[in-house]
Amino acid sequence: MTLFSVRGIPIRLHSSFLVLAAVFVSVELVRSGLTSAAMTLVFGLALFGSVLLHELGHALTARRFGILTRSITLYPFGGVAALAREPTRSSEELWIALAGPAVNGALALIALPLALLGVPGAGLFAAMNLALGIFNLIPAFPMDGGRVLRAWLSRRKGRFQATKQALNISKWFAWGFLAIGIGTTSLNLLLIGGFLLFAINMERRRLAFFMAGSKRRFSI
Repeated sequence: MTLFSVRGIPIRLHSSFLVLAAVFVSVELVRSGLTSAAMTLVFGLALFGSVLLHELGHALTARRFGILTRSITLYPFGGVAALAREPTRSSEELWIALAGPAVNGALALIALPLALLGVPGAGLFAAMNLALGIFNLIPAFPMDGGRVLRAWLSRRKGRFQATKQALNISKWFAWGFLAIGIGTTSLNLLLIGGFLLFAINMERRRLAFFMAGSKRRFSI
């Protein structure tokens, strides 16, 4: 579902986002009442805005390198900026990957003085953005930290080998998220772990396809 556009980039909301939001608000309404449910909704909107700004950070930084963004889609576990093409240089991938967490860091710094002044919710907003920024720097591809890892490895090993090594490292993080999610019954961690495994398998297939194509072109 497309909500609106920013700088020509369609902002989309996955249907599962609305379903889970409705479930969380309804559960809180039954458990703790209307006030608590309203606070949950406000927190969800703040999280929505922070994730959107995070993804716009990626998209607008990519535009500076001549890379357009087809769309930004927000999921329950986060957002995805669909770039029209992959960065061709490790330095480009590095700056694009770091732009999202940098936005969250800036939002946390903006909210921190308001929290010290006693503005309601400012402390929670600052902590939420700080957590988002740090969490996204975990070196698990295709999270921002995983892309930073690949950019760093690409300078020494080339893009193919760097991608393979980054995916091998990411696999352990994905299974770790799933294990912790099962142990703590955290739906968010289960979704993140499942998404990472799916994304890792897709990237492995894409890598294998390009490597096979390179071999065919060399043979010819």
